[in-house]
Amino acid sequence: MTKYTYMPEVRRVFRCTVPNENIRQVFLVDGILQEEENERNGIVLQRGTNQMGLKLHISGDHSQEPIQVISVRNEDLPRPLEFSNRWELAPGAVAQIIVCDHTMQEYLYKTFRYSQIKVGDGAHLDILFMQNEHHRSNYRLDIDAQLNELSGLDCHILSLYGGVIQNTLHVNMQRPGAVCNLDGLYLADGEQEVLYDITVRHDSPGCDSRQLFKGILDNHARASFDGTIHVAPGAQKTEAYQANHNLLLTHDARITTKPQLEIYADDVKCSHGATIGRLDELELFYLRSRGIPLAEARMLQQMAFVQDVLDRVRNDAIRSRLERMVESRLRGEFTKCSHCTMHCC
Repeated sequence: MTKYTYMPEVRRVFRCTVPNENIRQVFLVDGILQEEENERNGIVLQRGTNQMGLKLHISGDHSQEPIQVISVRNEDLPRPLEFSNRWELAPGAVAQIIVCDHTMQEYLYKTFRYSQIKVGDGAHLDILFMQNEHHRSNYRLDIDAQLNELSGLDCHILSLYGGVIQNTLHVNMQRPGAVCNLDGLYLADGEQEVLYDITVRHDSPGCDSRQLFKGILDNHARASFDGTIHVAPGAQKTEAYQANHNLLLTHDARITTKPQLEIYADDVKCSHGATIGRLDELELFYLRSRGIPLAEARMLQQMAFVQDVLDRVRNDAIRSRLERMVESRLRGEFTKCSHCTMHCC
């Protein structure tokens, strides 16, 4: 049976059900690391600047031992919070990190998290950001990632719930042979707003990047997606792809999407695209003609729409849990929990 560590400092019951028997949990409360600085099995754990945030230095292969960083806003700190994280992989290192963000109360929280990621030569990082707060929170995540020679980054951003969510992701592929896979899923209803700003810079030859971001918007929700692929002069043999697809469930939901290519080399393969649509009425008719109720038919369509994003999460146990959470979110079960901000994750 999986055993979890819980924070005695948080007075409310905190239940995290991200499953993995080998997982290592690291807790931040109001941006402060809740354990002593230490080094264990090639993982150096330290506090950041002014004792805020988390610094990680990882060496060796930890692909089968995920690190889960659980960041919690306490009810005792309603004022705006800002802190930075710095995560670095040594040459040849392999790591998987899961970042979960939560709040303990429905204050008008404003939280700004900055994450600097450096992936050494031949190293590979698989990182998942799971954003799951409440409808009054204002959340901003800035990610600055630098990839070195033959390094790899898989970055997944799952925006499940929040009032205003702003995600800014800049990736600099500064040495040859780097590979970057970015994907994201954002779900919004009510008056929620989600903003994505993605920039991938190909500054060296022979680098690959692929992006897939999808959103489902209901009620009066708003979203925007700005995505730029920049191919520098001399960055030949670049392959770069970007796609943003959206479903609007009501006439009042809105999405603005703007994928862009800036190419200054001539031997490249690059493409981008965006779509905005609604649920397919013919598919709904087919499902209903087979005896499936309307609400369930709509749910099946939405899950099929997001499945290729979820499939990019390679860890089977975590992907299975995320699928259940996304289905619960789309069924409106998070909204029903009006007196709980953790949404059982």
